[in-house]
Amino acid sequence: NYKLNLISMKNLKILSFVLFLMNCQLKENTNQDQSVTRDSDSDNITFIINLKVNDNTDEDLDEFIKQITQHVINTEDFCLEYGYYVSENRNSVTLYEKYIDSGSAVKHGQNFMAGEYFDRFFNLFTLEKFIVTGPASQEFKTFTEENGFVIEYRNSIDGFIR
Repeated sequence: NYKLNLISMKNLKILSFVLFLMNCQLKENTNQDQSVTRDSDSDNITFIINLKVNDNTDEDLDEFIKQITQHVINTEDFCLEYGYYVSENRNSVTLYEKYIDSGSAVKHGQNFMAGEYFDRFFNLFTLEKFIVTGPASQEFKTFTEENGFVIEYRNSIDGFIR
């Protein structure tokens, strides 16, 4: 009887362990499915802007980037990502911006053009290439075209966001 109880306890422990592992795997798969959005189902719009640092600028690159980044943090809660990536020789910068949707991107453009950083930005940088990824609305395209921005638009064929 004692041996039978030991065997039963051992089997119960093994069964519990197997059920625990199955539950963990099921939970992991469920979490992965819930956290992945097809890129084509997202309204997010992204700017990838290549900039040349002007030789004759009177702006300090690092200080300007700190100031404008803090301004966006403080005033644009619809901006999901905003980053300046500077080349090793500090002559080129890639600005990466991501917005909730086209309406948010228009609002950012309006804020930027009416704000204190517009003239300073173009004193510091020359815009070399402006790429927009995601479902840019006609309103966004009209706004940027009317304001002189030449943009390459790129739509998603496939991809995902976690």
